[in-house]
Parts: sequence; structure tokens; C-alpha cells
Amino acid sequence: MILVAGATGVLGSEIVRRLTARGEQVRALTRVTSAPEKVLRLQRFGAEIVQGDLREPRSLIAACAGVDAVISTVTTILTSQPGDSFEATDAGGNKSLIDAARKAGVRKFVFVSFDTAKMVDNPLTRAKRDAEQHLEQSGLDYTILHPSYFCESWLGPMLFCDPAAGTVKVYGKGTDKIRYVTVGDVAEFAAQSLTNPKASNAVIPVGGPEEISQRDAVRIFEDTFGRKFNVIEVPEDILEAQWKAAENPFDKTFSGLMLGLARGFDSGIQPPFADFDVSATSPFEYARNFARESGFGPAPAHEAPTTNGHAELR
Repeated sequence: MILVAGATGVLGSEIVRRLTARGEQVRALTRVTSAPEKVLRLQRFGAEIVQGDLREPRSLIAACAGVDAVISTVTTILTSQPGDSFEATDAGGNKSLIDAARKAGVRKFVFVSFDTAKMVDNPLTRAKRDAEQHLEQSGLDYTILHPSYFCESWLGPMLFCDPAAGTVKVYGKGTDKIRYVTVGDVAEFAAQSLTNPKASNAVIPVGGPEEISQRDAVRIFEDTFGRKFNVIEVPEDILEAQWKAAENPFDKTFSGLMLGLARGFDSGIQPPFADFDVSATSPFEYARNFARESGFGPAPAHEAPTTNGHAELR
């Protein structure tokens, strides 16, 4: 039995889908306040539903009973509910889940985090680092995944390309290389980490198949959508000022993440593709799918614009 915490989130739900599709027994940890449609989706995948709350350690005892492995994608950054905080949920909640897993005799714990050493200080960074250290000292066989920036968020309409408005946003100079990664690819790394010997007691960088800069991403999206976008530039000094001035924990975190992107966050990471059977999604493939779902025609399927402006066969 595999317990997935954060199962109603986008990443957690995708992990559940992939595991159940492989015939694995999956238990999805949900809260009383979880959206019914999200819980129903998990049930349709074939997951067993168990209610619990990471802020209430006693509720985790039943959730971990009979479980062989745990995957936690828990974070309050996009799904905060009353009583949630980075300290209480991302740090304290994950630590409580780690403790419950250890007491229940769980074999494996996979924790989705990010490289906090390369990120400017913010409440989410501190919480993730705290939880990581607790896991490393727990005695459990662990895998800590460090994904790069998610395509769905950082190349999506809110933070990057808004096709309806005809705009794209570039943070800082936009020339540092980033291995943008899709939710699906992170989910695949998480699922394979359960049994992959290379993932035993390991911290694994997770990114896409190629590094591109934000400026490269602009060209890829323009080629894919077949149109020019108005580039909105957000200078690094403005982002730094926002980060320094922010007092609300969520504002501090979001401004920190944007500043991290402007500074190249994880430039140079090398995901261990040779050790995992993952057909990682390229930025072009993501942009093409985004264009199609947005109602704009994609580039011809046999051609893909590259970061140097030429085309190559895929």
C-alpha cells in the first residue's frame, strides 16, 4: 500500500493516477474540507480514501497503518486553508507524517521539495529545509526530489504567457538557463523513486530535458503560437525590493520565488535521466500543448523551434 499525502493537489493527483494505472494499491490522504470533486476523482482512479490532517498527528496513525511507502507533495502555497501556514503545514505537518510513517514501519518515504540552498530566504524555503532535515535524520529510506520551476505555473498564463492578453513576462535579465519541468515528469520521478535503487537515501534534482532561458521561452512560445507577444520586463531590483519589503509570509514566498527565477535558481542541474525511465517533456512540447488548449493552432507536428531560432525534426 502506498500513501499519497497532498493527493488532491495537481501533482499529488497525478501521482495517484500513475500509480493506480500500474496496478498499485494507493491510499489518498484527504482532509474533511477537501473539495468533493477532487476526492471523487481520486476514487475514480481506484484510490482508497483516508481522512486526516497533517496538523493533527493522531489522525496520521490510521493513515499510515499497513502502508509500505509514503509520497508527500504537501504544501500550503496554493491550497491554504484556515489554520495552515508554511511553518505548521509544510514543516510541522510533513515532520508529523514522517514520524507517523516511521512508527508504522513504513519502508520508504518520498518527499517532493526543491533545492532550498539555491533559493533566496523565504518562509517556504525554511519550512522545506526543516522537513528535509527531519526526514534525513529519521532512519527511513528516503528520496528527496528537487524539481525545477514547473511549466504549468512558470510558463503558464498567470506568471508567463497570457495568450488572451498577448503578453509574456520576463523576470530579471531572463538569460540564465532553467530546466523547466512538467507536473507529469515530476510525478513519474516520484513514482519510480519508490523502487529505484538509485533513489535510496538520495536527493535528486528533477528537471526537463533541456535548459532554456526565459528569453528562449519567449521565442519558443512566439514560434509555437505563430504570433509576437508584448514582453513585460520585471527588473531584478524591483523583485528584490518587493522581497525585502514583504511582510506577509505568502507575499514573501512568492516574491522570493520570482527573484529566484530572475537569478537563475537551478542553472546547471543535471537530472539523472540515465537512472530513470522518464520521457521528459520539452519546453516546445509543453508550449505546443498549451497553444492547443488555449485555442490557438500549434506549430506543425514534425517541426520544433529550437532555442537558436532554427527548426529541427523531432
